[in-house]
Amino acid sequence: DPALLRPGRIDRKIEFPAPSEEARLDILKIHSRKMNLTRGINLRKIAEMMPGASGAEVKGVCT
Repeated sequence: DPALLRPGRIDRKIEFPAPSEEARLDILKIHSRKMNLTRGINLRKIAEMMPGASGAEVKGVCT
């Protein structure tokens, strides 16, 4: 919203880039740790297939 960026409102803009492939893999491992996954599920392949996904979107794959 441009109104938030007017002088005197918010002084800094902080960007949160999408996680790297390794970070996506780590997120998948953390959130699938207690899941009973079918043998053959390749979390690395899933991480590869999600370029540009946010951490929340990666987590959402596990829910």
